[in-house]
Amino acid sequence: MPKFQSLEPAIDPNNRITFLLDWELTMKCNLDCSYCRTDLYGGHNNNTEHPPLKDCLETLDFLYQYADLYMERKPKGLRYVILNVYGGEALHHPDITEILSQARKLYEPYRDRWQLTITTTTNAIVSRNKMDRIIPLIDEFTVSYHAENTHKQLDLFKSNLLAIKQAGVRQKCVVLMHDRPDLFEDAKNMIAWLESNDVKYLPRHLDNISNNPQINPRKPVENPSGTYNQQQITWFNSLYQKKSYGSVDSIETDADKKLLSAVGRACCGGRQTCQDQDYQNRKFYVMDNRFPDWYCSVNWFFVFVKQLTKEVFVNKDCKMNFKGEVGPIGMLDNTKEILEDLKVRLATGTLNTIQCKKDACVCGLCAPKAATKEIYQSIIKKYQI
Repeated sequence: MPKFQSLEPAIDPNNRITFLLDWELTMKCNLDCSYCRTDLYGGHNNNTEHPPLKDCLETLDFLYQYADLYMERKPKGLRYVILNVYGGEALHHPDITEILSQARKLYEPYRDRWQLTITTTTNAIVSRNKMDRIIPLIDEFTVSYHAENTHKQLDLFKSNLLAIKQAGVRQKCVVLMHDRPDLFEDAKNMIAWLESNDVKYLPRHLDNISNNPQINPRKPVENPSGTYNQQQITWFNSLYQKKSYGSVDSIETDADKKLLSAVGRACCGGRQTCQDQDYQNRKFYVMDNRFPDWYCSVNWFFVFVKQLTKEVFVNKDCKMNFKGEVGPIGMLDNTKEILEDLKVRLATGTLNTIQCKKDACVCGLCAPKAATKEIYQSIIKKYQI
């Protein structure tokens, strides 16, 4: 269990606290990484079909209405929304350019109430012609580097990153640090290439919570992805001790290998955090990401739509709902009911606080949270009106 009693995002003008519309547009992907699950709730599934354009545009309309209700209850300085379009591989969707074009048009009625940033999380392995059409439609790219690629894919990846840079569009490359020694070195080589080309990057260890026997004993795996040796852990320690990452406790291990997803994690967006309302002491890597029964504001900062199954969740990883259960808050077939229910809850102040029932926090770490309701209520005031 954490040694601290509360966790909040640090104030950073260059990395604002936002409301994230996480939209899994499709589950099809043009990569097949060994650490990415292929079941319906994994990272990709190429046995599925791309959702139709009409349904996707209706989802966009719903997401903006949903965000607008929360924005009415946020201080002006926190009325920032990010639409993150991903998959699978979102840019693999045949209607992606039309979807992104409509995302901008559908936002017009809200532009005086809150600011929208359109992003995509992508492996950037698409043709240059397609990338050239997509770049003008995106405000910021989050590009993920996967070491399990071919030489042709690697060349295309680099070419597209340079094209994004040349266009003057913001981008960040999340480098997935593979635990296999040769591919770990490959990821380090990619970091060197990103540095030499002045591309912002964020190294991340593999989470793979579902295959983590310490967190999910019902599905034990002999050697799960994300198990790092001592040399690799030393590399992570050296990285996180750099001044730009804030302060961090050293990752200690008395074993030859360590499953880092059972130790802690950094914020997906690279945001620094503060513990126990100590706003002068910032931490990039949070030692311990297990918050069972903690009170969490994840619904005030996230919503997740799984387009293929039409499920609407508060968050893509924890999937906690307002009933204290793991499950959706509704379906895309009943968005009117979801919006009406939220509207009533917000207007009457009866919006239930999410109390975590998960064994680990994978994405949602930066949402303010606390071990007791009293502490939670004291820290959440600054994020709501």
